[in-house]
Amino acid sequence: MRPTRAPALGDQLAAVLRDRIVRRQLQPGTHLVEDAVAAEYDVSRGPVRDALRQLESQGLVEARRRGFFVVGLSESDINDLYELRESIELVAVTRAIAQASADQIRLGREIVREMVACADRSAAADFADADMRFHALLYRVGGNRRLVDVWEAYEPVFASLMQLTVEEDVDLHPSAHDHGRLLDLIEEGDAEKVRAELREHLDGARGRMTHAVQALIDVSSGEIAS
Repeated sequence: MRPTRAPALGDQLAAVLRDRIVRRQLQPGTHLVEDAVAAEYDVSRGPVRDALRQLESQGLVEARRRGFFVVGLSESDINDLYELRESIELVAVTRAIAQASADQIRLGREIVREMVACADRSAAADFADADMRFHALLYRVGGNRRLVDVWEAYEPVFASLMQLTVEEDVDLHPSAHDHGRLLDLIEEGDAEKVRAELREHLDGARGRMTHAVQALIDVSSGEIAS
């Protein structure tokens, strides 16, 4: 056992703000004043600045003359994110066919079992966490460090979006079984079937996320109109 380092304060704050932006609790156009954010979360301005720079790199806020402003996510943004993810993840799973070790496959199976257990008890947040770890494993198995870097840059955004969709799913078991099917195909070594399965999996995820984000946009638009 090795001690684990707690996330930096800026990373923690970025996660909180990211979730509020994705859920449109912070509306597009909102001016994020460093002093106000620091006071709200009882931190210094340094972590606030770090958090805002992270969110800027992920396209959720933008820097203007008077500071940072919320950009948020639109349906077009979801499509762009999933187009990027499909492009890199198809390469990762194709590489994984030739490079996956028995230990890595075993770890993938353990994560899938964890997902099934989460589905059994309707633990949406834990399910989403396991889901993200499964896909992170696929990138590591693929062995292309550059692909891992791209995934890690956008993984926090996908994680926040994932929380939205799993909260809406009545039954999480089909999704867990889809992940097990991906592992089966990687073990079988059929690249075309793996890619087809992954495309179907990501298309389903894209559709659910687009619906969830559009529902939030509709609600927030109604609240602003009223």
